[in-house]
Amino acid sequence: MANYTTESDYIPAPGEAELIKKVLTMFEVAKRAKHESAEVWREAESLYNGKHWEDFKMPDYKNELTIDLIGSAIDTMIPILSSRPPKIDIVAYGEDSKDKEIADIMQGVLDETWTIRDMATLIPEWLTDFLVYGTGILKVHFRNDDDLPDCDVVDPFSFFVNPSATKLENAEWVIYAAPTPLHDIQDRYDKGKFVKAQANLKDYEAMKINDGHDTSNSKLQVEKMGDDTKWGYDNYRDVMKGTEERALLIEVFMRDGTKEYIQQGGKEVQKDKYPGKMRMITMANNVILYDGPSKYPFFKRENGISYPFPYVALKNSGSAHSFWGKPEPKRLRSLNLAMDRLSSQVLDNISLTANPMWVVDETAQVTDQISNKPGGIIRKKGPGSVKMESPSSVPGYVFNFYNLLMDAFEVVSGVNRATQGKADTNVTSGVQAQIYKQAATTKIDFKSRVVDHGIQTLGQMWLLMFMNMGTKSHWVSVTAPDGVDEMKEMIGALFAKKKFAVKAKKGSMLPENRMFLENKLLQLAQMGVLTDTEYILEHMELPGKERLLAKMRKQKEEQAEQGGVTGGMGDDPSAIFDQLQANPEMAEQAAQEMAGPPQDGGQA
Repeated sequence: MANYTTESDYIPAPGEAELIKKVLTMFEVAKRAKHESAEVWREAESLYNGKHWEDFKMPDYKNELTIDLIGSAIDTMIPILSSRPPKIDIVAYGEDSKDKEIADIMQGVLDETWTIRDMATLIPEWLTDFLVYGTGILKVHFRNDDDLPDCDVVDPFSFFVNPSATKLENAEWVIYAAPTPLHDIQDRYDKGKFVKAQANLKDYEAMKINDGHDTSNSKLQVEKMGDDTKWGYDNYRDVMKGTEERALLIEVFMRDGTKEYIQQGGKEVQKDKYPGKMRMITMANNVILYDGPSKYPFFKRENGISYPFPYVALKNSGSAHSFWGKPEPKRLRSLNLAMDRLSSQVLDNISLTANPMWVVDETAQVTDQISNKPGGIIRKKGPGSVKMESPSSVPGYVFNFYNLLMDAFEVVSGVNRATQGKADTNVTSGVQAQIYKQAATTKIDFKSRVVDHGIQTLGQMWLLMFMNMGTKSHWVSVTAPDGVDEMKEMIGALFAKKKFAVKAKKGSMLPENRMFLENKLLQLAQMGVLTDTEYILEHMELPGKERLLAKMRKQKEEQAEQGGVTGGMGDDPSAIFDQLQANPEMAEQAAQEMAGPPQDGGQA
């Protein structure tokens, strides 16, 4: 058990003071370069959470109606992009049966890992950041407790890159600065006992939906139950520092080609100080917790990973000149706010004109009788008149403009009637419906390709982690070609040095992709172009298709066996004659087969 008592006598080791200064300088430079993007993200998350009127100071009598189309559009895209459970497929190149067997076992391991890590829940959370902030980031790591890879969604406010980077492939260093519980730091690192708690870490976190506490400088007083004793705090930040002890854990991955000389075979040999030229530095509150090589030196191009950092980033319709993508709420902001204000104005007119003005002559002698009660009766005593002024109707161009804004919102967001499952009256056939839906979901199709590539990178990283770091025995279920499930044993590290062609590829999460492929196969089968039934079934998603395929193969084998004696003799007439001459019984059986079934009384 770690000692949770924070020690104040921490003395940096030689060289650590300069390293701390370097890391903090990198961190500050990255924060300044990201400042404008972070401001846009704050606005984007507010818009997604339905906070549209925070920048407007409206009179009390004005309605503030929120048409939450931004949140609805994003919530519509997420199920479309993740409606089909994503799957990482392992395929073996070449015809070697051993490679294929290993690929099948690896497939079983990753399928089990996908389920254990509850990726069906994590993927939509990743996609939410991808759409709301324009950039979704996963951190990939290996868990020693169960000897399997894992991943977590990274808060975009906690992730930083060098200012000139436009993607992870050309980044020189990345920083993950996450508010972390103090006890977690003390458990994971020997020097964690020297780390002190920090306050005011909200700049490194996304907005919490249930964030209702006060972060101002207002004082807080706590009274002891059953006693008059009171404790006072100057502000809420001091309270959080004492009751929720956290520190900013800064994790740096940086390219470092430093060389060092070692003695090998009686000679000095130069080699990379950090395997894979990747250095990892971890610090918290000016305490260096780790400085050494990366845990994942196998993340390199020859292994199918184009960058050495343990992260997967999705960029939403971003520029090639920026690392960060475009938040969906930013491009939809003006349209949604215009619809909010227009709808509120219409509601104001309805509210105000539903209680129209009354014109009462002074001689009518009406006192305290006029109210907004429906069907009210006004009794007058004088000769003057009492009449109600009919309100003017809302101009027609208001509704026309509203419809124009709605059409523009559908064009910009890519979410329209087709993506919402609403039928178009002009579409009268299935082919037209398919073409209409594909054309209507072009923007979402593009986003799905970005997500599919990210899933592929994640699968490749998981595969490499298991093969290089897995040291425990795992039993996994593997489906044999005959459709029978078998249990296979696997230790990942046994294949770290073995060179076999195994690659991870994504399974597209967009439902239309699989439906389109299946429809094409059925069309080719109906045309007679595709006659291989097994091939068609292998590419269809049907429950129990393995058993069906096994049954079809067995029927083929039985038909081949029922071909008789001549069916297994080949096509060479001389060879058939030699076999029949050497075996008279076979010749007699062959003659009976050629004569066909016996006739009964000469009648068919």
